[in-house]
Amino acid sequence: MILATVSSDVDFHKEVRASLDGHLRFEGTWDLNFDDANRLRGIGSELQCILIVDFVDISLAMPVARAVDGRPHIVIIAVKGGGSREDLLQLMQAGVREVIPNFSHREICQAAVRAASTLATAGDILADLYAFMPAKPGCGGTTIATYATAMVAEMNAEPTLLLDFDIRLGVTSFLLKAEGAHTIVDALLQSDRLDVDIWSSLVCQIKNLHLLGSGPMDFSRHISAERFMELLDFAMRRYSLVAVDLPGTMEDQECETLLRAKKIFLVCTPDIGALHVARRKAAWLRDLRLTDKVSVVLNCVERRNTLAVDDIQRIIQLPIQHLLPASAAEITRAVQKGAVLDTSSGLGKPIARIATEMSAARPSTKKTSAVRRFVEYFSVSAARDIEAKQ
Repeated sequence: MILATVSSDVDFHKEVRASLDGHLRFEGTWDLNFDDANRLRGIGSELQCILIVDFVDISLAMPVARAVDGRPHIVIIAVKGGGSREDLLQLMQAGVREVIPNFSHREICQAAVRAASTLATAGDILADLYAFMPAKPGCGGTTIATYATAMVAEMNAEPTLLLDFDIRLGVTSFLLKAEGAHTIVDALLQSDRLDVDIWSSLVCQIKNLHLLGSGPMDFSRHISAERFMELLDFAMRRYSLVAVDLPGTMEDQECETLLRAKKIFLVCTPDIGALHVARRKAAWLRDLRLTDKVSVVLNCVERRNTLAVDDIQRIIQLPIQHLLPASAAEITRAVQKGAVLDTSSGLGKPIARIATEMSAARPSTKKTSAVRRFVEYFSVSAARDIEAKQ
């Protein structure tokens, strides 16, 4: 593994090395100016690299980030970057997940350790990740996420995981009568020390469906986005398929989950309010360049008093892939039994099609290596610094 730093400031290279001295060992170090950063293109896939770039001038630094985007053997850390939301968006689009707004020896060291762990696990086969996001509360995203994932578990006859990231108002456990002693909050609070034994004691198992649902929560407690990502990283190395039910609040952990997802199911209803919010979220997903992953699910469709599909697509500005009928009575019966919907029923049939879409093209094998605890994730310290300035 090599360390490469890019800056026009000679002291930047020296200070970065001082930050890492005694913490990480490198086979070589490259001190590059922006003019000779094209040397990075010559780093072969057999050589891993931690790349630390001085983002004091984003116009000079961004081409460096874009040049190595999509190369898993190079992990980039942006220092003195992310001064605005627009800058953060550009960094995310360029594949940068570690952003340090101000030069800090401690934060550079921590980011480099995470990068080294990411490189160490680069060959692991990760789960297919599916994210369910409602246009607004009440659109039925949780119901669809729960029953679709449960159907996938039945189809594939192997453990499939559902994570409820709506830690305050989630109802996944309630839908399946799986309310036990532990919730996803318990797992989040132990995310930095998860192992097989701890995980087995936390997760609720309903045949092949594994569930970490939400439960009663102290609304004043804050759980950092880093803990969500540590938990997600652990899960994706243990399962072939992971589904996440998102609350749709667009917090940092949701953004990172969406960036990592193979498919995003955006759930909305035909009412004007939901369509308006869905349009705004579609624009946000477009800014993140994620629309190719989005599958719009139109829920609670009735034959009467519903806009035409073409009109709804024009409002949202995304095509609709799935239409689900309104079926409150069917859901009520299933909840009373704590059962999965019948795949041949009016509502169960279209949800089964979503499940079929999820179960296709899964990894055929998984690497049974030791669990790693770090993940390449977008550092939220930059976003918090921006909020503090506003």
